[in-house]
Amino acid sequence: MVHILASIGFSLVAIASMTLVVVMLAASREAFVQALGVGRAPLEHSPRHPVRVRTAGRWQAAQSATAQPQRAAA
Repeated sequence: MVHILASIGFSLVAIASMTLVVVMLAASREAFVQALGVGRAPLEHSPRHPVRVRTAGRWQAAQSATAQPQRAAA
């Protein structure tokens, strides 16, 4: 009988402490969200600008045959 009462008492204490933790976390939810940087405000995107891409010239292009394979030093 004592074991049953002790078990019920322990369960009540555990449930009460879990409830307290959840209530405290819910109360400071905004602080956690702000600290993590997970705000609900939409992100501001910078306007996109057109970009010109130039291909490499004849003398700039590296050929795969020019790269000499090297062996690792033992």
